[in-house]
Amino acid sequence: MLRKSLFAVIALAGITACSTEATSDKAALLEDLKKQQAELAIQIKQLETELMASGELPPSGKQVGVEAVSSGPFETYLEVQGRVDARESLDATAQNMGIIRSINVKAGDQVAKGAVLAELDNDMLKRSIDEVKTQYDFAKALFEKQENLWKQKIGSEVQYLQAKNQKESLEGRLATLQTQLNMTRITAPVAGTVDEVNVKLGQAVSPGLPAFKVVNYNDMRVVAELAESYIAKVKKGDNVLLYFKDYDRELPTTVSYVAKTINQINRTFRVEANLDTRTATYNPNMIVVLRINDYAVDSAITVPINLIQRAETGNYVLVAEQKNKQWFARRQVVSTGKTYGSRTEITAGLKPNDKLITVGYADLNEGQEIRF
Repeated sequence: MLRKSLFAVIALAGITACSTEATSDKAALLEDLKKQQAELAIQIKQLETELMASGELPPSGKQVGVEAVSSGPFETYLEVQGRVDARESLDATAQNMGIIRSINVKAGDQVAKGAVLAELDNDMLKRSIDEVKTQYDFAKALFEKQENLWKQKIGSEVQYLQAKNQKESLEGRLATLQTQLNMTRITAPVAGTVDEVNVKLGQAVSPGLPAFKVVNYNDMRVVAELAESYIAKVKKGDNVLLYFKDYDRELPTTVSYVAKTINQINRTFRVEANLDTRTATYNPNMIVVLRINDYAVDSAITVPINLIQRAETGNYVLVAEQKNKQWFARRQVVSTGKTYGSRTEITAGLKPNDKLITVGYADLNEGQEIRF
């Protein structure tokens, strides 16, 4: 029994010695490998530097695009759909009932204010005027003779007054008939272009029914309805860009009128803009987009709106920062102002010449090495 126990102790001691020797070998191997790793890292770094210098190896870091931050003028606009309107676009109507006897114009004709566009049947009225005019001429001649006699103190005052009354009565009747004759003529209410002819020869007309439309194309404007929320932002004299989609043309002008009354039904107010018709022709009721300038600064830093990212700490952009000749991505918290189109005003956080990362920013992390 004693011999067996002694043998076991000797065997255990041998195993322990082998284990200790094996552990010592691994530690030495690890230390040796670390030294080799350090030497290899130095060699790799040296080779990378040499190859990058010669252009045979691209620089390390993720490829991104950058843009130097700059400042400049910045404007924002309210956009609303409006229409072209002629200030003088009126219907010419008959003042009496009657039959159209003649039409003196056609669509497209230029007419002066008061020009006779059409006449109603007025033959009987003209005959009456001729009869009264004959009577008037006789009464006038009789009055003039009676007046001469009266000045010579010949004849009675009653005869003089009767002749005078007869002449004046016929003058009044003639004027009335002439007014009635004028009412058988449809005249142009304004100077302009005959845009529509809505009657035909022989057609019966009556007061109030549009017979012609006359438009003054030299006095045009653009009108639009803006939401009530913009009432404090728009004023007379504001700059406006008028965009005519049909012509693909943009025209600068100004706000000429801002209504003070809010429409109770749709909660809008009316604005008007001047329209210069000297260089181009515009059609009434043509659709036009009004871009009303509501904010402008001479110098502001703006960035594309898609570059602004959001986090719990606020809005930020990614900028390139250099450390020891290497570039890294860095989050830069910013404060934003107005936005128009695709750009947003930066009121704090960026300064001119900062390198803003504009390409490859989507999956870029804070502190990640970059190249550009």
